Amino acid sequence: MKDSLTILTKIESMLQERHISFDNLTHLEWIQQRAEGKSFSMSEHIRGMIYSLLSNNRPWEQIEENIERIDKIFFYYDKDKILNTSSDYFTEQIQLIKCGNRNIKKQMNALHDNIHKLERIEKEFGTLDNFVTSGTPIEIADLLANSLKYKLHTLGLALAMEYLRNVGIDATKPDTHIRRILGKNRLGYSSSEIAGEIEAIEIIDTISEESGYLPSRIDAVFWLFCSDNNGMICTEIPHCELCSLKGKYCNWN
Repeated sequence: MKDSLTILTKIESMLQERHISFDNLTHLEWIQQRAEGKSFSMSEHIRGMIYSLLSNNRPWEQIEENIERIDKIFFYYDKDKILNTSSDYFTEQIQLIKCGNRNIKKQMNALHDNIHKLERIEKEFGTLDNFVTSGTPIEIADLLANSLKYKLHTLGLALAMEYLRNVGIDATKPDTHIRRILGKNRLGYSSSEIAGEIEAIEIIDTISEESGYLPSRIDAVFWLFCSDNNGMICTEIPHCELCSLKGKYCNWN
């Protein structure tokens, strides 16, 4: 059995030594706010969905640097203003600030339909908060990504988990960094080189039970450790000379 608590503690120590902060991970703040009783409005759910879409296949740092511009482009997530504005406007404005991605036009073309879907979910459940808390994060994300009734267009499982985090749900986003570090060639929690999306979520849930860390905190620790623009240690080509996990805790080479 792996000593997950020691692994997390060592990674956090390495991040501190490199002066890497958790402060810019606003979803951790939203998760704390929900734990303290905050309810999230329709506008905040739309914001959470749009932030998730923009994070697709691109570093979050550039989105973070332009977040005030993005909020303004989307009318601070006023539902009626968004619905009364052409999708082409959003595509063009996001591309102008270089925050688009390969699917941005498709995402913006689906934006109105996705907001109408959120309206229907709100009508069925009373509030969107009632919906996102009606099952486990993976159950709700699966509905948003795969079910005919609740699917949000252009959101796969990972982006659905990101949306849930953006409205305060304690959840893991199984992106490439997370799936890779859990793989057999790194920390070895998975028997595959890169853990599957659902497998990664389940592994982090198990680590949470073993360590006492929230899943969202584990996700943040691993992500900062691996990200090219943050910890820059367990990147695609790892910098093992900087890492205190080498040998005993990691399978690389």
